[in-house]
Amino acid sequence: MELQLKRLEVETLDDFLEYFDHRAFLRDDDWAGCYCQAYLNPPDANEEDVFGPGKARQAACDRVNAGRMDGYLAYENDRVVGWCAAGSSKLFERLPDAQETLARIICFNVDPDLRQQGIANKMLDLVIEDLTKRGFAAVEAAPSTEPSSHRSFQGTVEMFETRGFEKVVEMPTGQMLMRKHFD
Repeated sequence: MELQLKRLEVETLDDFLEYFDHRAFLRDDDWAGCYCQAYLNPPDANEEDVFGPGKARQAACDRVNAGRMDGYLAYENDRVVGWCAAGSSKLFERLPDAQETLARIICFNVDPDLRQQGIANKMLDLVIEDLTKRGFAAVEAAPSTEPSSHRSFQGTVEMFETRGFEKVVEMPTGQMLMRKHFD
């Protein structure tokens, strides 16, 4: 499978919305409607204010139009097959210790009909390549340490480890903070 990666921008917003409206959570109602907004909100944000009907979708549109949301859409033959929320750590307000030169990879979503085909791994390689080109000094991720976890959207320790990420600290949330420094 040949993937092409495009950053989420005003020009790709319609593709993002189409994917999240109709494909991303086809078999996962628990996450439907998130539009990858949770980590972009301040820690004290009221969940109902953020995730009430239509609010997360509108917040995504507003943030993309203002340049305050980042991530990558994966395409195969001009069709979106996946999403990776990643970008400057300064964008993810819920997470501490943001720095100008630090990027974060927050989550992955692969089209439900195409899962278990290595798409998340291919996306990760392309995301790392782009973050390096964008001048970040390091990137962090916090994959789940629990197999078959409800947090599988954050990737696995193994997928990051094989790409040179080092374990920093095991978190009480069942995640491993991992970091890769770019040379």
